[in-house]
Parts: sequence; structure tokens; C-alpha cells
Amino acid sequence: MVLKLLRYLVIALVLTWILHGEDKTMKIVMLGHTGVGKTTYMASLYEAMQQKVEGFQLKTAKSLDHSRLLDLANMIRSAKYPPPTAHRDEYDFKLRYQNKDVLSFSWADYRGGALTEKTQSSDQVNSLIKDLKQADGIMMFCDCDALARGNLRSIQLARMMNFVNSAVQDVEHPIALSIILTKVDLIARFEKDLLSPFQNLIDVINASEWVLGAFVPISCGARLVNIPMPLLFTLHAAVILQAASTAHLAEEYYEEALLWEEKSQGISGFVRWLGNKLNGNPTDSQMAEFQMQKAVEKYQEFEVIKEPAEALINYVDKLPLIHEDKNVQSYVEELSKIKFGITINPSRPSSYIHTTDDPFDAF
Repeated sequence: MVLKLLRYLVIALVLTWILHGEDKTMKIVMLGHTGVGKTTYMASLYEAMQQKVEGFQLKTAKSLDHSRLLDLANMIRSAKYPPPTAHRDEYDFKLRYQNKDVLSFSWADYRGGALTEKTQSSDQVNSLIKDLKQADGIMMFCDCDALARGNLRSIQLARMMNFVNSAVQDVEHPIALSIILTKVDLIARFEKDLLSPFQNLIDVINASEWVLGAFVPISCGARLVNIPMPLLFTLHAAVILQAASTAHLAEEYYEEALLWEEKSQGISGFVRWLGNKLNGNPTDSQMAEFQMQKAVEKYQEFEVIKEPAEALINYVDKLPLIHEDKNVQSYVEELSKIKFGITINPSRPSSYIHTTDDPFDAF
């Protein structure tokens, strides 16, 4: 897990050279069989995250979506569950931390029928395959009760894992994969037989340099259990990337400011100053000031994103993260510990990236 996170940070630096700080909306794809509870989960999550969860909140980009999700959540609390999704829905959200926007993301919800269609050439299936390959995060919903009863066919587990395996095997960008075990309140305990069907997917995740995976047990019944965890795990890598990219750009602009300032010194600097003045170009000192201002702005952005990035690392570390050193029994034991909810240690982790009161001391 740590090695993959470090690789994410390296990739972040590469991305800054390509994107040079451009904002990118993260894309999440949610899939699962009909009746697994995807829409129920999204509505329950949205309502829960109107209040702060470890400082994090969720808001929709459109007021109409806000009203619809809260209406659905109100129905669910009255034991009136929404009908199965009839088509592909997509929502735009913002993740907030301590009342500040941190990350924009789109969230595509596929109808369960996309997993059961016989033909691979249908528009729904083609759209799903395309979205999975372009996704920054995948949320795969699996009915825990059906798994416990060995009823794998009804939840289309093999077909769903084929879609996901195909999407992540050759991926060359960071992606977080949440294996969400729903309805955990309906099973007595986690056992190896319940998780054994995921062994092939576990192997694919462990073989990839780019995929971070975790099992996440949830319940949307009378008592909500671990509701924010799947989303926050799926988003955490993107927030870490954003923090690393912003820190790198701040350092890059600062180094450029120093180079311009160095050019302005001495006789050669005076000659350059004179030439720039005569030609109406910015002087080296002005360029240094411009680059320094950009460095300060990026550092201030980094200060905003640093704390949520660290909070997410601390938060998702409580999950059964998929790792090559673990076996199925390891995941059974870890899932058993959090079946009734995850307790978060309120203490803050030490900083992963050193910062100071004077931003330029950081470089």
C-alpha cells in the first residue's frame, strides 16, 4: 500500500508537467446487480455527508440533484426503497473539507441490467466498458447476504468481475477500486467462503502498479454502517495526487523565480535589464517577482489540500486494504473488526510533507 502511494506521488509530478496544474474532474463508476442497493447507498451517503464526517462533506453541483437525493434518503428512512435504476445516471459532486471545496468529481450509476445483457454490443454495455477504462475510481457493489448463501449467479459476480478485470489489467493511470460488501447486517459473520470468489480480482489488483483496492463492508438498513468509507477510499488517491501536484508546482515556480533573480545580477544583468527596457519586455526582476507570486499562490493552495489529504490517509488506513502479503483469512479477520462500524482515532497524523510558516522555507 505504501509503495503504491509513493508511486502515486511520483505520477503526480509527471502529471503536473503534462497538465501543468489544470483542474481535472475525477470520474467514478458505480456498478452492481439489480437490487444491490447502489441508489440507496448514494442517497444515504449524500444525506449523511450533509453533516461533517471527519471534516468532510458532500455537495451536488446541481440543486435539482440535491433535492432528489435528499428526497430519496427520506423515503429510505421510511423503509420505502427506490426502484432499480432504469438507465445510466450521472451526478456531479464536490468533496468539501472544513467548509472548503477540495475535489470535483462525476459519479456514474449503471443500471443492474447492464450486467445481464446477452450482447456485448449494446449501447449500455459499450458505455460501461468505456467508462470503466477511463475511470479514476470504481465502486463495485456486492450483496453480502447472497455471497453468504453462495448465490453468486443472482448477483452476476463473475460477469461484474470480468468487466472490472478487463478495465484495470492494462490501466496506466492511478485508480482506486472499492469492493463494497452491502447488507452486512444480514450476515452473522464473515467467512473465507464469502470472500474466496474475489481471489482472481485480488490477484489482478496485486499485480498492478496502478490499482489500489479495498474491501468495504456497509449497511444502509435501520442502522447505517461505514457509509462514507467507500466514497472516501475511492477519492483519497485523487486528493493525494492533487496535494503532491500542487506542492511540486509551488517548488517549480520558486526555483524559476530564483533563476530569474540570478539573471538580474551583475553587469550581464544590467545589460539584460537595459535590453528589456528598450524592447518593452519584462525585466528579469519583474519575471522573478511574477514567478514568486505564482509560487506563493500554489503554496497557499497546497496548504488548503494538505490537511484533507492527510485526513483521508488516516481515515482509509482503517480499511482492509488489498495487499500481496495478505490472504483471504487476513481479510476475513479485518472485516470482522469493522463489521459494526469503524472507529476513527481523533489524533492527527504527523505531516507527510513538511511545511512552515514561511512558505519559501519549504524549498
